[in-house]
Amino acid sequence: MDTFKKQEILKPYFENAFGCAAFPSVAKGGLFFVGGAYGKGSLYKLPSEEIVGSVELKQASAGWVLGGEVYQEIIFFETEADFKNFTAGNFEFAADAKVVALTAAASAKGSTMGNQGIQVGKSPDETKVSGADKGAAPVYTKGMKVFTVSVGGLMYQATISGQKFDVKMN
Repeated sequence: MDTFKKQEILKPYFENAFGCAAFPSVAKGGLFFVGGAYGKGSLYKLPSEEIVGSVELKQASAGWVLGGEVYQEIIFFETEADFKNFTAGNFEFAADAKVVALTAAASAKGSTMGNQGIQVGKSPDETKVSGADKGAAPVYTKGMKVFTVSVGGLMYQATISGQKFDVKMN
């Protein structure tokens, strides 16, 4: 979660969201037309950052994909009802295009959990997340907002994917 807390643009989300799911490391890979990803994370109640559960992310993708990468992901939940809806284990779809080479990355993503604008950076600390305006009130889609940052790898993709979240509350 530290990578995201360094992003000034995300400060309103950390201050106003009911909670979040943070994945410090998601491993993703694929060959030709099939890919997948897996990662473990924690559920937090904000702004106290109290850990209230754990979550596993599983993803399957179809489309043109070659290589592998590691990325970080955070999902903010606007209200307690949105948080409870997520913990019920919803399945979400996304379409994205991405190029990752070592620690440099460029990506754009659209999903049923909210679109993420174009992101470009040489390393996770240098990558500025987009999809939010500095100083603006947080904007959510269906009570959620997702941000990702590539950590490293070598991957090219243009895919449609689905993510499944398995939640265990403390």
